[in-house]
Amino acid sequence: MTLGEKIQTLRKQSGLSQEALAEKVMVTRQTISKWELGQSLPDLDFVARLSDIFDVSSDYLIKDELNVPDRLPHKKRKFRLSEKSRRMILVIVSASALIAIYTCLICDYFTAEKLSWSLIVSVSVIAAWFVLVPLLTAKTKIIFKTIIISSVIPIPLLAVLSLLLKKPILFKLGSCITLIAIAAIWIIYAVFHKCRRRWYRAFGFALLVLVPVPIAIIHTVSCFLPQAQIDFTSDIFNSGTTLLLSFVFFGLDYFFSHRGKKAS
Repeated sequence: MTLGEKIQTLRKQSGLSQEALAEKVMVTRQTISKWELGQSLPDLDFVARLSDIFDVSSDYLIKDELNVPDRLPHKKRKFRLSEKSRRMILVIVSASALIAIYTCLICDYFTAEKLSWSLIVSVSVIAAWFVLVPLLTAKTKIIFKTIIISSVIPIPLLAVLSLLLKKPILFKLGSCITLIAIAAIWIIYAVFHKCRRRWYRAFGFALLVLVPVPIAIIHTVSCFLPQAQIDFTSDIFNSGTTLLLSFVFFGLDYFFSHRGKKAS
């Protein structure tokens, strides 16, 4: 059986229409129809979702030679919000953000007869809303798209806050710290993407990435603020602790991977 035939069979056995399955997978009905007819193939992310929905292994769906579903009754089902629920949450969040901004502007104007702190709150709420949008609208690569937005938003936000507060150093210092943090986040994302089947190893490498980050941030602050004192003892202790934790995760990865090999 082909992948499309398996999807169609499992869908009918589950009593789902193409529309109902499309809502669960978060695609269109036409996409489901194309999959079933063999006109297109789902990527691995959608295969994983179908595996969760039908409670079968991904191997059964992918491999044409496997004709008997190897159901996994012990497998925990992942909770996924439907597209309608995500849209509703987005509407609620957007309305709440608008109400919060409007309330702050009114309170600020009628208490101080001008707009001051409310502008800072408004800009921050809008920035947070932009970061939240991919989580509630993206159908695939949600984390990737969220990180992209999170990488783009901070610099303009810092520029606006710097203008509102009339403190140029906020933009200069904030931008440097933001770039360090963004670089670390992207490296960690790449690590987890590469080691997605070995979580302990991924955590170990992620902690290694985090070792120089606090040191870089502290020294960056000291460049802009000469009065800031650097505590080398604290740096060494924090770096050593993070390094030790990374070795613990590497040890766990070694233990569980070798135990799996012995069991097989």
